[in-house]
Formats: sequence, C-alpha cells, structure tokens
Amino acid sequence: MSAITVPLTTSEGIMDIHGFFPARQDSPRLPAILILQEAFGVNPHIRRLGQRVADAGYAVFAPELFHRTGRGLEFGYDEFPKIRPIMGELTNARIQEDLQVAFQHISQRPDVDPARIGAIGFCMGGWAAVLASIELPLAGAVSFYGGGLVKPRQGIGFTPLVDRLGSVRCPLLLVFGGKDASIPPEDIAALGGGLKSAGKEHEIEVYPDGGHGFFCEDRAVYHPASADAAWTRTTAWLKRRLG
Repeated sequence: MSAITVPLTTSEGIMDIHGFFPARQDSPRLPAILILQEAFGVNPHIRRLGQRVADAGYAVFAPELFHRTGRGLEFGYDEFPKIRPIMGELTNARIQEDLQVAFQHISQRPDVDPARIGAIGFCMGGWAAVLASIELPLAGAVSFYGGGLVKPRQGIGFTPLVDRLGSVRCPLLLVFGGKDASIPPEDIAALGGGLKSAGKEHEIEVYPDGGHGFFCEDRAVYHPASADAAWTRTTAWLKRRLG
C-alpha cells in the first residue's frame, strides 16, 4: 500500500486530499472510493480505514473538509466543543464544492476508472455521502450513521437532505446503530420512505447493538461485532457496484 497527499484548489483556499493505493494493481485503472471524515478530521482512524479499503483493491481518497479553518486538523473524541464552531461554518454549498473538487481530481487521474467511483462517509461524512449521491455521478454511496439528514441540528451549518432524496443519482446503502439516540427510528423510516417514494435503489441496515460511531475502533462506543458485520456488508455491496 502506498499513500500520497495532494493539495487541491478550492474557491476558499487549499484542500489537502489524502490518497491510499493497493500494493498490487492488477488493472491500469482502479475503482475508487471517496472517504468522508467524521467530525474529528482525517485522523488515524480515517487513515487506517483508507489503508484497509486500499488493501481491498481500491484507490482511496480522503479530503480534509475542515480546510477553511486549517490544514491537517485533527481532534480528540472528547473535543467536540472545539469542533462545533467549525461545523457551524460548514454550509451545504461549501461541502458541495469540496465534493466536486475532490471528484474532479479523482475522475481525471489516469489510475482511476471514472465510471467506478463511490463514497463512504461517517457521521457528518455520512451526511456528506448522501449529498455526494445527489451531486456527483457516483456508482454508489454508503452512509454510516449520517447525522442531520432529517432534522436540523443546533449550531451546525449544513442542513437536512431528506427533501432532496428524489435527486439521488446512485444506489445508496444507509447504515445505522440501533442504540444511536441521535438518529431515532422515525428518522431512519423517513429516509427509507423518501427513497422508496422516489423510486431510488437503496438498502438500509440497522445493527441493533451499535451506537453512534460504533464502527470506529478508537471510540468508547466501538462495537466489534456490529463493526465487523457492517464491514462485510459494505465491502460486498461496493464490490457489486464498483467491481
């Protein structure tokens, strides 16, 4: 596995994007995955995940969505008060621009197949993965416990996407934890109902013993059984859509 960091130009400055590639490349053009961060930055968990996905045969790219505040920002899982003002400045339009800049770079790379690009996001990145499914020509997108998709959240600049589900452009896999108090069953039902009404290809997985952030091995809420099951489900789902 090899890794790179590429500075990309946005209308509000440089956004670094971190790339991870498999050690062995059997094709000149790889399927690619856009990994969208939690609120804690492109931190060790996201970088390890990038390596893990690259080992499965994908080119992987993780953009720094907090680049307007600073480059290389990472936060501890107990530092959300420091993060909230940053998230308060992140609007739908700003995140949309970041996604489009990242996608343009990825799709124009000679080592990536532009028809086989997907996205995976976690928490705020799960929200961003749904936005990516609306705004980008992806082959598929996976959202882990995407927060703020149905109801607005106080102090958070980006707003719900439930009313835009009719514009989704690719298959969606939505993953939730049954013990996630921040995303109640009625929100999950609203997302499923909206996608079904719009005739969009989608699947929803709820892991009963998982809480918010259950996939992250560095958090106290990490639930190995749910994380392992979700990983198996996600990789099989991506393989069907990206190869």
